[in-house]
Amino acid sequence: MVRLILFLTSYALVSTACESGPTVDGTDAETFDASIAAIKAALPEEDQEQIDEVMEAFEYLYSDNVISSLNASEAIRNRIQSRLDGMDAREIFAEWTDRVDKAIESLEAKKENTDSAMENLKDVRVRGPEYYVQRGQSVVKINIHNRTDHTISRVYFRGTLWRKQPRKWLLEDDFNYNIRRTEGKNLGPGDRAEWNFALLSPVWKRAPEDVDNLSLSVIVTRIDGGQEQPIYDAFTDRFTTKDSRRLRRLVSLKESIGTLEPEPDPEETSQSHGRTSNLN
Repeated sequence: MVRLILFLTSYALVSTACESGPTVDGTDAETFDASIAAIKAALPEEDQEQIDEVMEAFEYLYSDNVISSLNASEAIRNRIQSRLDGMDAREIFAEWTDRVDKAIESLEAKKENTDSAMENLKDVRVRGPEYYVQRGQSVVKINIHNRTDHTISRVYFRGTLWRKQPRKWLLEDDFNYNIRRTEGKNLGPGDRAEWNFALLSPVWKRAPEDVDNLSLSVIVTRIDGGQEQPIYDAFTDRFTTKDSRRLRRLVSLKESIGTLEPEPDPEETSQSHGRTSNLN
């Protein structure tokens, strides 16, 4: 029933605005606003709110990959003006449907790739990671067991530092260990090793000095084979918490606004009805 309502709402919008209706003028902000107002005014009152929802949804959709937070709103608006320039109500809705579907598909594929890599990386076991400070330098101690069938030349980690009492998240960082360069050999299938190495990122300077009240959790996010080519990679383009929030939001917007259903071709529908009648 919900899908039927969404379909009927979408259909009302796209079928009401004919090809000869008002179109977007993206010349500048003033003409853009005026043209959107004209498009909205040409729609039935019950559909006008939906065009507002679509425009707001575009702002969220285009908020991704804005390089600078300075004037971000203006940059997003310029992208929308440029993209929708010359479109009527039907085309605006079609553009939204196409864009949101592609964005959702991209994030779902990213999540699937990350989940698959992390599942395989479970066979690279890290036990009892320790964080300590030596001569003013943050250091990590890691015991690792390669239970994969692959020879590993480099391992990438994501470490999270916690305060023990009271339990509190302090910081996170990505770091890696070049086994071949440091140890002079790779980590073969079934091999175990213990490594101590410095954490060089400035983020570790924020760690409290009371190391006895700190604990470190570590996960493997990527392993490389020969020529430092990734075998399993959940680091380079991982599905982040931000991605998860964005995916949920886009799915919610798509469901609340509805998706475009093409108008049936009257001639094709007539022919289809004719064929059905003949079969009966």
